[in-house]
Amino acid sequence: MGEIPTPDRNNITIMHDGGDISITKSEGVLKILGKKYSLLIIGILGNNTAMSFNDIKKSVGCPRSNLLSLRLKEMSNAGIMKRNVMDSHPVSVKYSLTENGKELRENLIPLFKWIECNCYPKL
Repeated sequence: MGEIPTPDRNNITIMHDGGDISITKSEGVLKILGKKYSLLIIGILGNNTAMSFNDIKKSVGCPRSNLLSLRLKEMSNAGIMKRNVMDSHPVSVKYSLTENGKELRENLIPLFKWIECNCYPKL
């Protein structure tokens, strides 16, 4: 019997349209996207030009401020969103998608549509 080859952790690929796509480089972003609220935040931020922390918190239904803060920081560090500190009194912070974040959101729209058509209300 043939043995199943050990995956090469340096080059994880998926096959698509007759070719291989290396996803090793995107592993960090995939880990962020797989975390709670990340996809919701990206989806909702794309509906607006910029949102405050509290508006994002209400929109995604995140009960813990520290968890939302962590997600926003992770996505900011990954270049998906940006944090803009407004020069006002009191200081105001607005979050928005970067160009890469907008492109990511556009590519996630088919996933959101698939979920809406195939998973609700089944889950």
